[in-house]
Amino acid sequence: MTAEQFLLSLINYERQVSPYYDFKLTRFRRFLSLIGNPQHQLANVILIAGTKGKGSTAHFIEAGLRAAGLKTGLFTSPHLLSIRERIKVNNQKIPAKAFAQLANMIKQTIEKSKNQKITFFEAITAIAFLYFVEQKVDYAILEVGLGGRLDATNVVKPKIAVITRIGYDHTDILGKTLTKISWEKAGIIHPKSYVVIAQQRPSALKVIKKRIKKFGNNFCEVNKRVKVKNLKISLSATEFDTDKFGKIKLAVLGKHQIENCCTALAVFDYLKTLDPRITIEKIKPGIASVQIPARCQIVNYKPITIIDGAHNPESCQALFDVINELIKTKVLIIFGASLGKLVSQMFKILAPIARAFILTQSQNPRHLPVSTLAKLLAPYKIPYRLSNSVSSAIKLAEAQPIRQPIVITGSFYVAGEAMRHIKRLVAG
Repeated sequence: MTAEQFLLSLINYERQVSPYYDFKLTRFRRFLSLIGNPQHQLANVILIAGTKGKGSTAHFIEAGLRAAGLKTGLFTSPHLLSIRERIKVNNQKIPAKAFAQLANMIKQTIEKSKNQKITFFEAITAIAFLYFVEQKVDYAILEVGLGGRLDATNVVKPKIAVITRIGYDHTDILGKTLTKISWEKAGIIHPKSYVVIAQQRPSALKVIKKRIKKFGNNFCEVNKRVKVKNLKISLSATEFDTDKFGKIKLAVLGKHQIENCCTALAVFDYLKTLDPRITIEKIKPGIASVQIPARCQIVNYKPITIIDGAHNPESCQALFDVINELIKTKVLIIFGASLGKLVSQMFKILAPIARAFILTQSQNPRHLPVSTLAKLLAPYKIPYRLSNSVSSAIKLAEAQPIRQPIVITGSFYVAGEAMRHIKRLVAG
């Protein structure tokens, strides 16, 4: 059994539905104690929760710190092509040999400790902790998997807790109201953590500030700390000026990435008061170099083909804005989603920019069947076709007689399979 096969044999809530009471940190903390509590050996942890933009914000922070000459550990999820993408040091994914050795250590610990069960995500999180400690990273940037309060990453004591924009996602698990969802996300705020808050709806901000008041944390609100002007957005770059950090240039698409970048800038603004190695001029080239797979990523120009992992209404709105402002024409959308997602709301947002849909499904067992997607799309009176795999959906789109822009979206699992298909075409 390979390291990946072992991990995938564990309970995997990315591939199956689970009641929220199954998420408990007590069990995971007990397991971590058996492998030396690596989470307590990590210095300078930056923990990031939110509904929209947490992965991109994590990439901006990592790139800026690395550009300043610091050794970084980055933990994100889900992966697109390789499970090892989730764990990176200095932007290089964990080597296969190191990954296999640490996975084997996890396996042996489970076997030796009777009744000590952990999930796939807990195991991969433990491997990240162990690898970052082994590599002696200066900063560990951790993206929360789901929620915050009971997420496996939340066993750390973060130097900085970052909360990106909160919206409606995983409502079957986190709650149906923004107040309940925000309470779960705010659970990453610990005593003594500095808190960076991206722009929020009033109800979400109220919950976050209540948690801050409880512990007496110092904090900043990004929209008050970083002022943006003179936006220039194109298919090749995004540029803007800030009052405090000067001109910023990004290689990623969309206005929403400006918000994510500003959240990272607010983190740097605090860190530079603690660490003299960090200066704004040092971090800016790193920020400018960031390219994030499956975040409004252009993978072809003839026709323009964009892969985006939008999987909730907030991220679909960001994708809509990119298409509306930069493509400026209706597009053919290849769409597949997972169970528990607010698909009707996602369709409502994307419908005005869709010439037609190709409805598909990923290989993930939690995919929403195309027949269900068709029923949810029906009220919008938009032409659609069905395809039972992402690869066949792409072939169907490329066979259209009229060369029109293609957008592949709906979930990171669909995005990953699309990237794998395109990679095979390029290699072949």
